[in-house]
Order: sequence, then C-alpha cells, then structure tokens
Amino acid sequence: MNGLELDQLTIAEIAAKIRAKKISVLELTKNFLERIERCNPRLNAYQTITADGALKQARGLDRELRNGWWRGPLHGVPFSIKDNLATRGVKTTAGSKQLAHWVPGFDATVVEKLKGAGAVILGKTNMHEWASGSTTINPYYGTTANPWDVTRIAGGSSGGSAASVAASLCLGSIGTDNAGSVRHPASLCGVVGLKATHGRVSRYGGVLGTGGFSTDHFGPFAKTVKDCALILNAIAGADPKDPLCSREPVVNYLRAIGKPVKGLRVGLVQGYFDEFMSAEVRGALETAVGQLRSLGMKIVRLDIPYTNLIAAVQVATSRVENVATAHEFLKNSPRDYSPSLLYRHIKALLIPADTYVTAQRVRRLITAAFEAAFDRVDVIVAPTVGTPAQTIEECQQGFAHDPLQRYRITGDEYLLRLLRGWIADRHANRRRAVRRKQGVSSRPCLRTSGKVA
Repeated sequence: MNGLELDQLTIAEIAAKIRAKKISVLELTKNFLERIERCNPRLNAYQTITADGALKQARGLDRELRNGWWRGPLHGVPFSIKDNLATRGVKTTAGSKQLAHWVPGFDATVVEKLKGAGAVILGKTNMHEWASGSTTINPYYGTTANPWDVTRIAGGSSGGSAASVAASLCLGSIGTDNAGSVRHPASLCGVVGLKATHGRVSRYGGVLGTGGFSTDHFGPFAKTVKDCALILNAIAGADPKDPLCSREPVVNYLRAIGKPVKGLRVGLVQGYFDEFMSAEVRGALETAVGQLRSLGMKIVRLDIPYTNLIAAVQVATSRVENVATAHEFLKNSPRDYSPSLLYRHIKALLIPADTYVTAQRVRRLITAAFEAAFDRVDVIVAPTVGTPAQTIEECQQGFAHDPLQRYRITGDEYLLRLLRGWIADRHANRRRAVRRKQGVSSRPCLRTSGKVA
C-alpha cells in the first residue's frame, strides 16, 4: 500500500477491507506511521506520536479478527486526538507550557469510546495554546501548516487534527469546538468537521481552561460526511461522568445519508457575514447555493435578528467561563502564558458579571430566533469563515488587514461596546413602553418661563 492509496482511503472503505481481512490492522497502522514520519516534520500536525502503543493496539485487534470478533466500522481505523483530551499514559499539554509534562492516568470518555470501538490511536495533535485562538501558531510547540499550502495556517484551535486528516496522517480525529475550533480548521483544510449538539458527546476528560462550560463541544474530523456519521455513532451518548451530557437515545446517524434531497428548504441568512466576506468566499458560496438549487432544493431568504450580536455574546460568555478555571495558573505562573493570551485572560476577568448575565440572556434570544427560522427551513447554509486561509506570515504580523482595524480599537472592545449599546437601547425601549402603558408621553417636556408647556 503506497502513499497515494492512503490519500484515497476513507473510513467506510477501509472498514470493509479490514473486516474481510484484505488488509491487516498492523499493516495499515505501519503505513500510516511511516507517512507520519515522512510528512509530519513539515506539517507539525502531531505533537506526540504514540507508535509503540498504536502497534500494540493493532496486533491485539488483528488477534480479535482472527478469533471472529469485529468491533464495528472503526475496528483498526487510525485516529489522532487533540492534545487537550486526556489520554491514559500519554502526555497531554493543551498546547500550553504549564502542562508540558502532564501525563493523565485516565482517558477522556470520547477516547475511551473510540478505543472500545476498535480505533487505533496514532498520537496527539498540535493545537492553539489553551485552545484560545484560530491559527495553531503555538509559541511552545510550533506552527501547524496547511497541507494544501504550507505557507498558510491550518486554522484553529484544532489545527493539528484537521491537518492530520487532510494530509492522510490518519483517517479520523477528535477535536474540541468552543467558538468554531472544529469547523474553522476543517473548512481551511478541506475536510469535514462536525460540532454536534451540546451534550450529545461527553466532555469528561477535556482539559479545564480550554473551553467554556456552557459552550464547549467535542466533535469529529473525517474526509466525508459518512465517515463523520460513523464516528459520531461511536462517541455519542450519555455519560454519568458528565452531568451536562444528554440522556437522549443515540440514533443511527447513517440513516439519512443518501436519501433524496429534492424539496428540502435551504435557508440563506441575509446580511450574515456579508460585511467580512471576501469575494472568493462569496463566489464559492454562490456556487454552492446554485448546486443545492440544481438538486431540487428550495432556497429561502431569511432575516434573523440579533446575528450582529453573536460575536459579542461569545466574547462575554465563553471567554469568561474559560478564564474562570484558570485562576490557579494566572496566580501562580502568569509568565507561562504567551503575552497575547495572558492579556486576553486579563480582559476576560475584567468583564462585569452583569455583562455576562445579559450576554447569556441575549444568547437565549439568538437561539429562539434560529429556532423560529427552522420553522421555515430544514437547513441553513452559510460560509464557515469569511476569508480563505491566511498566510502564516500575515498572522504572525498581526492580521494587517483585520476589518475591525477601521474602528481603531481591538475587536473585543468593539464587540463589548456593541453588546452594551444593545443593552442600553433595550432598556430605553422598555422605559418608553412602560410610559406609553401609563399614558405618559415619552417626549421631554418643554419649559418656557418656568412653566410647563
């Protein structure tokens, strides 16, 4: 099996070959490890490679096949794991200096489920420091390059996971998504990334401080939608170790794949991303919408309120929750953070409690607005990110063409001003409504000569 064939493999295809014993798990694992040895020095997708453990797993899984035991479609499939998910006996750094030598004595539930399904763990992938960024330019473990153009970023914060799948250094990976950290790198690397519904996948074993407790998700990367469905079938489900994990039964996510799509109502949100969308991304979106229309889908234009507040709510909720678990590190080893992340955490600590609470209320309004939109459509189509992958050099220089620069303030400050402005307008509207109900004019009185006009 040569490298070209590895490029063409999917989980669904290799699963059938493994079950039919057309290829051994050990042979497959060795081929992927050899490819990692060749390609990873240039891409830096993997931070830790667990070759010995992977080969041991592979031999055991081959033994099971010889004894007639096939665990399912992930039996013998090579996987990578983002480095903020606990892996028993394997260093787990969360992309940080503080945890550079931490070796957990347990597996995250998602890793435990993968192993139970027969997946072979090849190693841990590079990520943005503490999962707090979208470039995977890590000051301690290096930059992960985009496999399609090594001068560009792979996205983040799960950049190593996306790059490892795109470069065929594994067939599946697990990342975490707090504000796009699975979807963003998947988009930039040209693979499928899924952020499942909150609570669908247990988050037990995720490193604290790498995601807000009400916003973080774990999700799969793969080359196809079908492969993502196969992974989700294995990792979804209730977990007593995670109190926020859903107890809803797990359905077979493969059921809907391949069914006719004619007549599906596809929502296109008006004004969403328009201001920050490049011409290249706009063209790609229009082409995609045209393709959906040609398949018989009906395009429905949607006006959804509060979309301009989404980014502000993210800053005031997930970042606050994230930094709430970082007090010990901030107090005892602040210099072990990169300067940019340290300042970001300090800014998050300065966000007032009432702003956090209001942001959570606005979040509920945004959710209700999207729920109402789904009464009119079956799916919503939107670009994952507004621009193509930035070059590594552009990112290191500070995003010279950041659209928020025209405000002459940082993005966080602008977003919080936007949220506070919305709060003030909402309070003013409520006061006017109360006055109207009481029969009091909302206009100011005009005084002349000391008398009320």
